[in-house]
Amino acid sequence: MDPFSVHFERGFLRLRWRRGVEITHAHGVAAARALAEFHGPAAFPLLVHMHGVTGVTPEARVGMAAYRGYSRVALVGQDAMDEVLSGFSHRSPTPTRFFTSESEALAWLLEGIASEHGAAPAPSTG
Repeated sequence: MDPFSVHFERGFLRLRWRRGVEITHAHGVAAARALAEFHGPAAFPLLVHMHGVTGVTPEARVGMAAYRGYSRVALVGQDAMDEVLSGFSHRSPTPTRFFTSESEALAWLLEGIASEHGAAPAPSTG
């Protein structure tokens, strides 16, 4: 079973880490390659589900913090532990935020899409 799944949805990419996985450098590289198949050279926003990840190795943290293939990254977790595990994002050159709500994360990602195209953000439906 793969440690993650990737999808392209309505102008953004979705990466879902499997519960119980420790993210290693090899996992991070595999996820980046899988996502690149969807977006090629374009920089789309990325929604990352971190629910239940057990850890992120130091090598994976360095690799993920340095990656520049996305316009924005929203990390979604369910608790303080997920937020601690997302700490690698503080050094990211890409605008990155942690959320406990998928709807808030999507609103932030989509706001970025709208501002990149010079349009007003879509009104919130929540």
